Order: sequence, then structure tokens, then C-alpha cells
Amino acid sequence: MSQHDLSALERSWNCHLTTLGRKSGEPREVTIWFALGPDTVYLTGSASGPHWCRNVRANGAVELRIGGQRLSGTARVVDDPDDAAAIRQRFRDRYLLARLSHPFGGYTESIAVVVDLD
Repeated sequence: MSQHDLSALERSWNCHLTTLGRKSGEPREVTIWFALGPDTVYLTGSASGPHWCRNVRANGAVELRIGGQRLSGTARVVDDPDDAAAIRQRFRDRYLLARLSHPFGGYTESIAVVVDLD
């Protein structure tokens, strides 16, 4: 049974992700797209490895704000190619711009991240 009812969050298009800076230890916030799974939030970052992805690798403790709801969890970068591809597919299913960018290389090599909610 799911601990979190995330269905209301589907109406939101962006989430605010707060990580801890890997060097400074200070909170760092970015606004990014997300996709939902059971007790899970999926994120993607560019293939060039944005700072927030590097921060997640150093410290997986994150906070999310989606709509008016605040969530905390543990994020991890997905290194398995098949699992990462499945996560990128979730974004193409959810966002029109992701679908449109795919033929031009969008959402083909982006870094996939899973946030397991507390």
C-alpha cells in the first residue's frame, strides 16, 4: 500500500528540488520537471551532469516542493542503462516538449534520478 497519495501532484508541471551543495553543504534549489511513481519521484538532468545531479551523488538527502506539498526523500542517480531509459520514457510520456525534442537527441542521454520518498 502506498504511503503517499501523489495523485494530486500530477496537475503540477514543475517541482522545486533542494539538494545540499557537495562542496558548500548549503541548500541549493532548482526548478525542474518531474514524473511520479508509487512513493517515488523521477527527475532527469542533462547528460552534461548539472550541479544538482552532482550534489545528489555526494548526498542523496533531498527535499521537493510540488504544488503546495513538501516531500523529503533520498535521491540516487540511476546508472543502469535500461532503468534510466525507462525513466526518460516517463518524461516523454508526460511532457510534450520532451516528446518533440526526442528526435533531436532530447531525453536520450539525460541523467536519470530516482527519489524514494520518506
